[in-house]
Amino acid sequence: MSRIFCVLSITSLLALLPSGYSSAQENQPALIEVGENDSPFLLERKLTLPFFTSKASKVISIIENRIEATTTALTDLATTFESIRSRQEIIEKSLENVAVLLLERIEEAEKIMVGRAEKLENIEEADKVRLQKDKKKYENIETIMKLANSNDWVCPVSNTIKFYDSWNENRPRGIHRGVDLVGFYGADLYAPVDGEITFFWDSVGGKSFRLIAENGDYYFGTHLYRYGKKSGKVLAGDVIGQLGAGGNATGPHLHFEFHAGPIGRGNEVNPYQIVNRRCTNRIPIEMPLNHTEEEERGKYMFSYGNFEWD
Repeated sequence: MSRIFCVLSITSLLALLPSGYSSAQENQPALIEVGENDSPFLLERKLTLPFFTSKASKVISIIENRIEATTTALTDLATTFESIRSRQEIIEKSLENVAVLLLERIEEAEKIMVGRAEKLENIEEADKVRLQKDKKKYENIETIMKLANSNDWVCPVSNTIKFYDSWNENRPRGIHRGVDLVGFYGADLYAPVDGEITFFWDSVGGKSFRLIAENGDYYFGTHLYRYGKKSGKVLAGDVIGQLGAGGNATGPHLHFEFHAGPIGRGNEVNPYQIVNRRCTNRIPIEMPLNHTEEEERGKYMFSYGNFEWD
């Protein structure tokens, strides 16, 4: 419709031109067209009105085509923008859902923590004591296992020794809270670990020592024949005395105790599993210390202890 209107407008304009002007132009070029170029704006001289109108018609057609192409492009661009906007809305909605979900999880975790705190507050004192005792027991077991498997821990008695698991045995003076390492009278005694050693007289065991390691582990030994050095710093393997039968002992042996750190003294733990693993110069308890190599060792059995920890 717009094309027809443009053609009629141009035709009317030409019809209104003065006849003198029209005749004057008959002998002069009106437009320019160059070569075979398709563009209607490059024209060579033509003298007829039909040529002009045909070129104008082409210009209008090209303009309409470009308007249509531009409109299509704008429509496609609008569609793209709409798609982007829709995706943005979806993303924003998803983020909102994630935020809500996280808040719900945080609230649930807080409720669980509050519930556990309330349960702990409601635990009876007896249960708390039992839980603390169990915790200490498991920590002590872990300590024993580490020392039993440590190549740095030194067996405290030299030469041939024998012993069994006498932990918690009933003795004339009460419950036995250590292990008795039976050996030759005068055998060297070694510091099992690095630490600070103190020598003193015990009313029951006679000459005794206590050794405190850097981590708080506490060692006690008694029935010594003599002290090997002055109190002070020692290294694992240092000679700290000689085996004897002092105090109430009925024969040469070292009464040996272990109290696990960091609590140390008072936190008694059965040392049998440590010496059983680290004292490789051991013979069965039934075999005499002065046995000969010809004696049959197969008839004697080692005791592996009863794994009592308290």
